[in-house]
Amino acid sequence: MKIPALFPALLILTPFSGWAAGLTNTVACLPKPTPEQAAWQDAELGMFIHFDIEVFDPAFTHASNKWPGTPLGAIPAARFNPRKLNTDQWLAVAKALGAKYAVLTAKHGSGFLMWQSDLYPYGVKQSPWENGHGDVVRDFMASCKKYGIEPGIYCSAGGHSWWNLHHPKVAYRHGRISGDPQAVKNFIDMDLSMYRDLFRRTGPLFYIWLDGGVNPFGDQLAPILEQYEPHAVVFNGPAGGLAAGLARWSGNEKGYAPYPLWNTINTSNDQTDRGTGDPAGKFWIPVEGNAPLRYHVWIWKANDANKILSLSSLMTMYLETVGRGANFIVNANIGPDGLIPAPDARRLEEFGATIRRWFGRGIAQTNGVGDVLELRLPRPQAVNFVVIQEDIRQGQRIRSYQVDGLAGGVWTKLCEGQSVGHKRIQQFTRTKVSAIQLRVSDAAAEPVIRFLGVYNIHTPPSDPNNPALGY
Repeated sequence: MKIPALFPALLILTPFSGWAAGLTNTVACLPKPTPEQAAWQDAELGMFIHFDIEVFDPAFTHASNKWPGTPLGAIPAARFNPRKLNTDQWLAVAKALGAKYAVLTAKHGSGFLMWQSDLYPYGVKQSPWENGHGDVVRDFMASCKKYGIEPGIYCSAGGHSWWNLHHPKVAYRHGRISGDPQAVKNFIDMDLSMYRDLFRRTGPLFYIWLDGGVNPFGDQLAPILEQYEPHAVVFNGPAGGLAAGLARWSGNEKGYAPYPLWNTINTSNDQTDRGTGDPAGKFWIPVEGNAPLRYHVWIWKANDANKILSLSSLMTMYLETVGRGANFIVNANIGPDGLIPAPDARRLEEFGATIRRWFGRGIAQTNGVGDVLELRLPRPQAVNFVVIQEDIRQGQRIRSYQVDGLAGGVWTKLCEGQSVGHKRIQQFTRTKVSAIQLRVSDAAAEPVIRFLGVYNIHTPPSDPNNPALGY
């Protein structure tokens, strides 16, 4: 089979010697993404938007907060008054970043509700902002549509500080609830009502982020999600799975995904089966890595602008998430004026511009089917990055590979690896070659290569005034 290259180049395909009629059942049994999961993985890059009432209380610190409990939920709703709030500004930044989706914290640790709700008296409805008629979620959804960004909502099942201040306390940690049985029941009933109330108002969502998971009542939440948001991929979703599919955590907030990285795991509950995954896993649950733009700061604090990650750090995170087959969502926090601070906006714009400059157009690219793809370059050129993508709609098939370069008439190994999946970005020593060759040495079925491209990228040194901050 021969598929034309998008750049002038010669493509040579070699059929995998091991393919036989007996592998038909293997291909049929390979786990595959839902259409919604495939679209979510194609999106690759998202922008988190963290906003909570705590930004209006300069005295509040998480170090003094008893989680869950005081004093977060004790911050009066009357404090919430972001006089310049402009969701268009948020989504314009997301657009400049190159994010394909954005996720707003509709309810974070305080329990403060960012939409017009009668669930309980702690939210925008009780605030002076827009005389109590404002709705951050509504405005966010409208701005997503305006800027062509897919909308997502973060709404944690735990983290109800206000509720615990006004009701018998329950402890919700790592997807587990403990406390008086009646208090636990009331808490779960409130949570389920919250999700119904929110999702019936948002309209269709691309993505839902359930921080901490929903294990204690996932079987009760699943029908609500299927009713109101049947096409949303759900992060940390119910253990039984959903028609549109789930996404799982990379296991850290450092913008880092492990490698090798497999989209498949052995249980439908990502809370107990995350990390690298298992190439023989039964369930397709892809990975998302996340990181705050300000080092260890998800929600705005005064005088934290010096914690903004360097461009070098962000590009490393991109290569260690998207470049390993995961999605990457980076946070933008909202200040008390209701805007993404200017330094944060500039860094996110720089990050997006750098991604486009590095990977917007390569030297040559192609696609094809088979265990060997050879790509002849228009002329001998120096290269130092390769990008490989499988057609994951056919499952994740590649188990090991090697990339060689033809230099001076001799094939030389440039790099090698195990998993590819949605995307593998790999850097190697800059080498002048006239062709590259992708050789798949082990695969679950015939490799289907959606994209193979080479690049010559001049990576800048770290900014000495803002060094890469590692975790």
